[in-house]
Amino acid sequence: MTTAQLLALDLVATLVAVGSWAAAVVVSTRPAASQRTARLALGLAGLGVVVLAAQVLLAIVLWPSGWWFVQEKVLLALPVGLAGAGVAIVVAVPPLIARARGRAIAVRPRESTALLVAALTAAAAAAAAAAQYVVGYPMTVVPAIALVVLVALGSGLGHALFAAEARRLVVGLAALAGLCLVASLGFSWLTSVASPVALANAHAHAAEPPAPAGTVSVADLRTADDAPGTVRHFDLTAAQQTVTLPSGATVNAWTFGSVPGPEIRVTQGDLVEVTLHNTDIAEGVTLHWHGYDVPNGEDGVAGVTQDAVLPGDSFTYRFEASDAGTYWYHTHQNSADGVRRGLYGTLIVEPRSGVPEDVDLVVPVHTFGHSVLLDDSDRAETLVVQAGDSVRVRLINTDQVPQRFRITGAPFEVAAVDGRDIAGPTPLDGAALRIPAGGRMDVTVTIPAGGALLTVDGTSRSSLLLAPDGVTGGGLKPDRSAADVDLLAYGTPNAAALPHGDGLVQATMVLDRLPRFLSGAPINGYAVNGAVFPHIPSIEVTEGNVLELTVANRGSDTHPMHIHGHHVLVLSRNGVAATGAPLWLDTFDVQPGEVWVVALVADNPGIWMDHCHNLEHAAEGMMMALHYAGVTSPFDQGGQHGNHSE
Repeated sequence: MTTAQLLALDLVATLVAVGSWAAAVVVSTRPAASQRTARLALGLAGLGVVVLAAQVLLAIVLWPSGWWFVQEKVLLALPVGLAGAGVAIVVAVPPLIARARGRAIAVRPRESTALLVAALTAAAAAAAAAAQYVVGYPMTVVPAIALVVLVALGSGLGHALFAAEARRLVVGLAALAGLCLVASLGFSWLTSVASPVALANAHAHAAEPPAPAGTVSVADLRTADDAPGTVRHFDLTAAQQTVTLPSGATVNAWTFGSVPGPEIRVTQGDLVEVTLHNTDIAEGVTLHWHGYDVPNGEDGVAGVTQDAVLPGDSFTYRFEASDAGTYWYHTHQNSADGVRRGLYGTLIVEPRSGVPEDVDLVVPVHTFGHSVLLDDSDRAETLVVQAGDSVRVRLINTDQVPQRFRITGAPFEVAAVDGRDIAGPTPLDGAALRIPAGGRMDVTVTIPAGGALLTVDGTSRSSLLLAPDGVTGGGLKPDRSAADVDLLAYGTPNAAALPHGDGLVQATMVLDRLPRFLSGAPINGYAVNGAVFPHIPSIEVTEGNVLELTVANRGSDTHPMHIHGHHVLVLSRNGVAATGAPLWLDTFDVQPGEVWVVALVADNPGIWMDHCHNLEHAAEGMMMALHYAGVTSPFDQGGQHGNHSE
């Protein structure tokens, strides 16, 4: 079983344990006690013990997957659950056995309380084991104490009720339990509105004392005025626009002039200069060059590397097109909303020697409501290509979720991923190409006489047929049962690709979904190491370091993690080392229960966002920073420009 399946099974076991102990309490304390009810109570208690034993076994099985998946079970859930079950077995079970044998023995308050303790400790253990839904990783002392105190107060309250103690004692215990809950919620709320620890030390303002020697502002980490290369200038204008799709459907979009935005295509070595104008997007816009390792001041993140461009304003970006490949651009101001509405486009950097294929085709996928666009069309299209011609298809996923592409009718090769060539690609036939949100994949295919069909799972209306004139491709049907290509085992290995730098920095990101307060408002947020933006501490590096990053996903959602300004080398997934060609990614998809280990060289100084590229997850907390020592930012979240990094 996978780690995700084991975690789901553990959750089911927890619910069964709580239910069985609680039912045992209810049955055993019924006024009309009988042999039958005693036997039922014993059976329910026995089920609780069996399930608790199963939870111990599950924790043992989960342990090799990583401490992140068992820490709250080992430290709190199982000890508390075992203690409660022990009390029940020693104190309450013997009288129940006597009753089951026909002896007229009533369950006294202390014995019913023992069963109540077992039920409450099972419930507390459930809260701790499901601290993935409450506390998250890491389990710290304060929440652990709060849970234990709640168990103790609940047990005392139950005893007081069953023993008919004085009303004053009952009310006092109930008040203390309520106070504990309110105090916990209040502490969480105050933390959410306090000054953030993430990025807090990175901001420098004119009213503050001069920055220490050796520091640099992100505003100064920009492309030099005398940078080499032929200047290629582009203008992009953001505006609200009603777009009529080829199917006839209309979309009230935000665009850079079209959907997708104008293609920016340059040659390796060019100096790219893009001026962004904003006509009427009241929330503001920026341009982030997704996957392109530009200088930090050109990265286009509102509130970190610049202020959002408001209506009537403009901003000019400049960077050297040093790396050939497939990339894209999008707003990084309220991006969860802006990208979904259409503020995106493609960036293609051709190699100096030119593209070797006969046809170079760019196919971004984007979803507007129920319409799925392949490039600019939401219906079946045909592109005439001569039989025998080679085609490079640049697939770009601009959506919030993974997309599976399929090529039917001809073998193909994966030539590049996230703008980096794959060494020694081998032919594939019918395999699915799963691309995470924000990711790209270049595939090459030689067109046969019967053509080749490009489709994407999730829609039967949008497709692209590459075929000679007159060919309809009627016999081409995608096999949606075909397995995904495993890029970690694809291509020719090369052990010499490990990053080299000065000093190793190791960091861990544990991804989860937890109830949290975001700017004072309660949400079921997406957390990193138990916190949500802007309260997630940054990963600190010094230029020249090698960062080894471990990312574990405790939740039930997939998280395409995207680090700005860098590509990472994938070292392993779930403890299994990558065996294929060196795989350099800027967006790697950590699925539920998975653990990825990646490495990068800290060779691009700045304050770089590191976030989930399901941009709705980023907006709900899953965003932090990779922060180089000595780099500051004069830009803030909010303010007069309404900056919002996500």
